[in-house]
Amino acid sequence: MRQYFQKMSPIGRELRENEREQGKANALEISEVEKEIAEALENRKMAGLPVEKLHKRGEKTAWERIELLVDTGTFVPLDSIYDPEFNQEGSTGVVTGLGKISGRYGLIIASDNKVLAGAWIPGQREHIFRAQDIAERLNIPLVWILNCSGVKLTEQEKVYAGRRSGGRTFFRHAELEQEGIHVICGMYGTNPAGGGYHAISPSIIFAHEKSNMAVGGGGIVSGMSPKGGFDLEGADTIIEATRKFKQVPPGGVGVHHDVTGFMREVFDTEEGVLEAVKKCMAGMPMYDPSVFRVAEPADPIYPADDLNLIVPFNQKKTYSIEQVLGRVFDGSEHMEYRPDYAPEVYCGLAKIDGFLVGVIANRQGFLGKGYPKYA
Repeated sequence: MRQYFQKMSPIGRELRENEREQGKANALEISEVEKEIAEALENRKMAGLPVEKLHKRGEKTAWERIELLVDTGTFVPLDSIYDPEFNQEGSTGVVTGLGKISGRYGLIIASDNKVLAGAWIPGQREHIFRAQDIAERLNIPLVWILNCSGVKLTEQEKVYAGRRSGGRTFFRHAELEQEGIHVICGMYGTNPAGGGYHAISPSIIFAHEKSNMAVGGGGIVSGMSPKGGFDLEGADTIIEATRKFKQVPPGGVGVHHDVTGFMREVFDTEEGVLEAVKKCMAGMPMYDPSVFRVAEPADPIYPADDLNLIVPFNQKKTYSIEQVLGRVFDGSEHMEYRPDYAPEVYCGLAKIDGFLVGVIANRQGFLGKGYPKYA
């Protein structure tokens, strides 16, 4: 079957000079929107404390940690300007994206420690759920770079309340683990409450020596008692006992590495934590791409830059889907399926990065003369 897909029919054509001229105004409109998005992305990166303040503390930013973690040039940010609650901080407090770590794809969630020291703030839970859902769909590990200071107390009702609350994050961890999708966590900072629940969800935790984690609230603490339900008396006993700790505060490395074992390994540098995550990812299963490729990867014949000339900014205008696909498919080749049936929809096979894919696309424009009566 491999030879069957080596050479396929051409799709698309070169743009004529008049088409290029007509498309210039359209490309300019698109570039203006792209500039607005780029500015919004930059503003999101600048939200919170100045980078210099974190560096003085000996901390790296979320973006710097991501850069150290992923294979060079592979990180693709996702939902970067997503802010459903329109927070005054200008952020949801996390950075998410897809990237390769030790040659394997992972879905990354990084606490933005520039914004309220990585606290849970409104909208963050939905941002996290999106990332978890993508990890599930792609069947790839979920990788946390955790640095959470707890919750923004003045708006905690927007974090904890409801069936889709912040607590659902850790229920989703259990669901992912049941599906064979591992959750790996590189931990920095204090991590009380919402950060600490990684300890009671199936996360593989690699920690910085100055990090710690703890659950928060009497109701939560009571749930950790042998009685299994809400136990106010038991919670009070545990809380009172913690007040007596002076030399070794609960939740530190001395407890969660040496006693509970929640922290698998501990490191004295930020880089050490990330190297441990890389090593862990290197042990994750992956497919060899050559098993599934039907041909060597090839660029489209026609340049992708043409797309801004072809696809109209005004969504009421039509365009040729063949011209678009010719700038996406390897070698600008395809194999259309049943072109005589339902011509308002394109269906076919093509190669992208050497992989055979099925494609369905809407054709634009008016239905021609002699179009099937069922339409």
